[in-house]
Amino acid sequence: MLDEPNVSYRHFARLVQLLSTVDELNDAQRVTAIRQMSICLWILYSWAREAENIEAAYRVGELTLLHAWSIAKLHAGKDNKTARAMQAALLSIFKAYHQICSEFLRVNVLPYADKLHAVSSAVWGSCSVDVNLKLFDLLGRLGVDALWAYWGIQQCSEDDSAAREQMRDETLTYLQAIKALVNNNPVLLLPLKDEQAIDISIALLALIIDSSNRNFILSWLDEMLARAKFSYEAHSRYPNILSSYTELLEHPKSRDDDYRKNATSGSILYPVIALWAALLQDEPLYSKVAQAQKLMPHCTFQLWYPDEHSENHFYKDCDSHGAVLSNLALNISAHDFLAQVFGECDETKNFVELSAVKYSWWPLIIVACRHYRLPLPLNFLIGLRDQDQSNEAGAITTGITDSVSDGTTTY
Repeated sequence: MLDEPNVSYRHFARLVQLLSTVDELNDAQRVTAIRQMSICLWILYSWAREAENIEAAYRVGELTLLHAWSIAKLHAGKDNKTARAMQAALLSIFKAYHQICSEFLRVNVLPYADKLHAVSSAVWGSCSVDVNLKLFDLLGRLGVDALWAYWGIQQCSEDDSAAREQMRDETLTYLQAIKALVNNNPVLLLPLKDEQAIDISIALLALIIDSSNRNFILSWLDEMLARAKFSYEAHSRYPNILSSYTELLEHPKSRDDDYRKNATSGSILYPVIALWAALLQDEPLYSKVAQAQKLMPHCTFQLWYPDEHSENHFYKDCDSHGAVLSNLALNISAHDFLAQVFGECDETKNFVELSAVKYSWWPLIIVACRHYRLPLPLNFLIGLRDQDQSNEAGAITTGITDSVSDGTTTY
């Protein structure tokens, strides 16, 4: 089944879901459950390496880590025998997850990111839809690993300069790979699905770790918007909200306005572009998004925020959660737009009360967003909004540390 990642994932997901159902179990049984999850993940990883196909291991690694946290968080911040056992099991799962992710990118992406069309050509797909879907998926994976590497810098003590330098170099390697992947694979200049804004947001959050990437970010988003606008006007392959693979293959199935309106009835992509244009003070780009909104008045521009139910459902995706700020209008200044969208963050504590944020495992939120296809919370960008714009170019500086706990993990 390792040659069929979707099948392997479904079977393993069922196992993880059963093991992570611990509400009726005592502490010892919960420790046993998370240890069993760790053992199962390591076994699958071993099999995947033998089969030289770790795609299934990558996906179940994300799932296992998230479900493991749903158990371990119950004992986070405590110092007793059970908590220490939970911590050991969680770290074992994280070690397997990290090794899987690093190996996948080291073997399949990093050596080819700087070669023109190399990664696109390597996608085993029958059409351009497959290439588009896979390239944005890889973009998100690179972004997640970059953010874990940056998190690793935060976990190093000030005295451990060698470890900090190693994690810094790893972070910059991933950032360079993201830029190289975009520069050498033009497919990343136009998403096919609106929800690919999730992967774009993860990559942007990673890139802004280094303030010298500002011009690259704006250039990328400007080209993306131009292509999306042209495709929309030409009834070509514009970003859409279609979900089934068959529908994507046929898109655009019709060139009439009714079909186009249904396929673009809502969007998180355009608000994300407007958000970054406003944050990075690119008024011309922000104005272009506002002009694009006038072309599609039927489209609901929206952004997503965690709500009071998110803590219970974020890590296992067992129910819908979160709140949406919809009907965003861009006929206001960029400053007012930022005040509007971040006002929702300032008025609630739902994000900072997420256990992964509270106990300094904030990259778990990004993993959950990528895995379960949830928009990235704007709260990660509050520091970018607030920070002084005089950061020295080339220094690793980010607003992330002002938005989440930046100390070492308390678990």
